[in-house]
Amino acid sequence: MLQNFYQSLPGDLSQEVFETLAGNGKVKIERIISQGHTTPVGEWYDQSQYEWVMLLKGEAQLEFEDARLVTLKPGDYLTLAPHQKHRVASTSSEGETLWLAVFYDAETV
Repeated sequence: MLQNFYQSLPGDLSQEVFETLAGNGKVKIERIISQGHTTPVGEWYDQSQYEWVMLLKGEAQLEFEDARLVTLKPGDYLTLAPHQKHRVASTSSEGETLWLAVFYDAETV
């Protein structure tokens, strides 16, 4: 069934939205929708899988445990290694920030 990444966005963005688009147990593809959301200060994502993430709309900043900040604009992408602690420091508050994330294990690479 044909779908469009930019359509069917939820009306309620009071919470960040994580939607699984596809997956098979080894790989998960996710659409993440943010609007002014951040990871609470002092909390870190510490994932056991690789995460490849691309920003498709909006703007965001990721903060890493070493205090490094990375600003993402549409088209920017990066790969996060397993257990590379990071948090979302900021996302656009005007309009949605749309992310495409792919989670996978090292043996999938």
